[in-house]
Amino acid sequence: MSRPLTLEQLLLSKADEYLKCISSDYEQRLLVLEAYTARIGGFDIEKYWSTFQIEVNDADLVKNAAKTLDHFLSEADIPTSLALSSLAREPIPFSEKKKNGAFYTDFRLAQFVADDCSSYINRDSSVADIAAGSGILLAAIAEKYYSLYPENYNQWISKHVFAYDLSANALRGARIALMVHATSVEAIKNMCGNWLVCDSLLTEDTILPHFDIIVGNPPWGKVKLSLHSFINKAGGDYHVYGSQYGEFDKEEFLSEKQSALEYSKALKKRYSLLGDAEPDMYMAFLQKAISVLTPGGHLSYLVPAGLIRSLGTEELRRFLLGNSETLKYYLLDNKANFFEIDTRFKFVIISQNKKQHNGSECDSFLFEICNGNKCGISGSEEIGFNVEELEEIRPDLTVPECRSKAEKDLFCKICSNGRTWKDAWLVDIAREVDMTNNRTDFHGHDSDSDIPVIEGRMVQQFRFGAKAYVSGSGRSAKWVPNVGTIKAQFFMSREAFSDHLLRRIDTLRAGYCDIAGQTNERAMMAAIVPPGVVCGNKVPTIVFPGDDGEKQLYFFIGVTNSFVFDWVLRRVLSTTVNYFLLFSLPMPDIDLNSKLANRIISLTKDLSGMGAEYYTDAKMGRIRAELDLAVAQSYGLGFRDLELIMSDFPLLDRHQPSVNGEHRSTYTRDLLLSIAEKEFGEKVRGYTRRAELAEKQDARAYIPTEMVELMREEAQNA
Repeated sequence: MSRPLTLEQLLLSKADEYLKCISSDYEQRLLVLEAYTARIGGFDIEKYWSTFQIEVNDADLVKNAAKTLDHFLSEADIPTSLALSSLAREPIPFSEKKKNGAFYTDFRLAQFVADDCSSYINRDSSVADIAAGSGILLAAIAEKYYSLYPENYNQWISKHVFAYDLSANALRGARIALMVHATSVEAIKNMCGNWLVCDSLLTEDTILPHFDIIVGNPPWGKVKLSLHSFINKAGGDYHVYGSQYGEFDKEEFLSEKQSALEYSKALKKRYSLLGDAEPDMYMAFLQKAISVLTPGGHLSYLVPAGLIRSLGTEELRRFLLGNSETLKYYLLDNKANFFEIDTRFKFVIISQNKKQHNGSECDSFLFEICNGNKCGISGSEEIGFNVEELEEIRPDLTVPECRSKAEKDLFCKICSNGRTWKDAWLVDIAREVDMTNNRTDFHGHDSDSDIPVIEGRMVQQFRFGAKAYVSGSGRSAKWVPNVGTIKAQFFMSREAFSDHLLRRIDTLRAGYCDIAGQTNERAMMAAIVPPGVVCGNKVPTIVFPGDDGEKQLYFFIGVTNSFVFDWVLRRVLSTTVNYFLLFSLPMPDIDLNSKLANRIISLTKDLSGMGAEYYTDAKMGRIRAELDLAVAQSYGLGFRDLELIMSDFPLLDRHQPSVNGEHRSTYTRDLLLSIAEKEFGEKVRGYTRRAELAEKQDARAYIPTEMVELMREEAQNA
């Protein structure tokens, strides 16, 4: 199956196909693009080719092709220089892009970066990209410069535009993009005299001058080589969990792996912010970029969202604040098809003014969530964070993804009203078996003494064994909704476990699916794990040693499955609920012997003890709504807080009947807020009326979408 095209690829598809029809040769493509650029800029293409010692076998053919290309580019609706940069990119296999984290910058992002830099561009501003690729970011800056100082463009590119990259071909493409407004071959030659084919990470700072503006979208990815990436780079089949690798060149693999290790050591020695973990390329590039940025200069940089929410990037966040006069983070996702990656992937554009010599550290920063569309990028509400106040609720300075000041205030309120539970409670959290490393111990069901292996998909909120294995393996495995006996894909013999792990396996404990997402129907899914099963690494389990009457266990399940906890989690979640993230979220600061805590525990026990009626009886929805209200009260929240929280779950109640001819049901929200209306004495009872209408249409609240069909079947058989 072919990979979906990005918007940029779609817009340039006709021009790209035309260039492929002329020749499949990359060199020939560059010649046509150079000839096209000369026609626009007005310089002599023959002189250009001679100056740069470029051989052309049939210049007339190339020039004619350049004339025809004009028709296709005029239809693309992309600024010419940015379109040329895109068309000049080297053809790199997707596996290689993924391995190196080298995904090209979309023209809309380039324009956004240029807009961010526009107020800092003056007549003699020096601009650089130290991982330039084919120069689309520099081209976008050049477009801004040309609109301000068209008469000075030749002189500016001669002296003030700098590009660095590992690939000479990439820089040739960047040259093509920057030549669009040039009228002098001499100016182009002088510009390239400031460019360098090099690994800028290992190039001494003394070789690179300091710059007024630095832009960049550096490679994102760890400096390591896995067998998986090596096999795919070599053209092997795409491998997933559950499959076996075939033949491969072991000697070549070990050699490349050693090279990656040596490069990793070299980077760690040079860049202190990389720490002891596997170095991430973007972290080194960001540290390098700031080191060669002029004090008072401006940086606009694209990096993964891990910068603002990962444990391993705390030092980098502090480094940015310590070197900034002003700092802003723009957060985007890939739903607008900027990159050839998952649409849920999030990334950040850093907008920084470097502090002057002896300037004070930045005591606040700005944050804004942006959205992309076909026309460009639009912002939302700009939010300010005071560093000292943020540190009170997020000691590592991870930035909560709040879309408005109201959301930020609610996040702070929940954190302030909660407490750090890791230190307040005695907690034992563990991954019991690894689905890869322990695979040799897996087998089919051989005897009654075999222990089922629980996978992430089998855990839902309050429900254990929610999916039943049917057949197949890996991604082709078939699973169906389940309300009966546990039906696992794998089993293990008791002899495979240590005595310590056997004692854990024979204990009642909490388990949760650590694969999650901000845009999922629900992010956190936790359930009581009974004795006699072992959980795979995607289902971490939690035991509370010394827990009196299992209060902490059931309180934990009740709170973490609530909308309040889910909402807080979504503000800081990427794709995994790891230990660090889970422990960073607050638990309600109430006594477990209090009336409110006992209500949360009692309702959680009721839900955990339900069988198939969980999906068929309207009683479940009311219990869960009462539990959600109790948890909200335990965090000190009011009606308006709950209203705001419930606006963040758009995927609820799919396939449930809606009211008033609306396009979707909102019964879960309406049921919860109807109970809240009564509890908080709201005079306008709109949610109560909506909930009553939905109930008359046999709607069911809190039913996961994937379980709706099962619920209907169970109801028919009842």
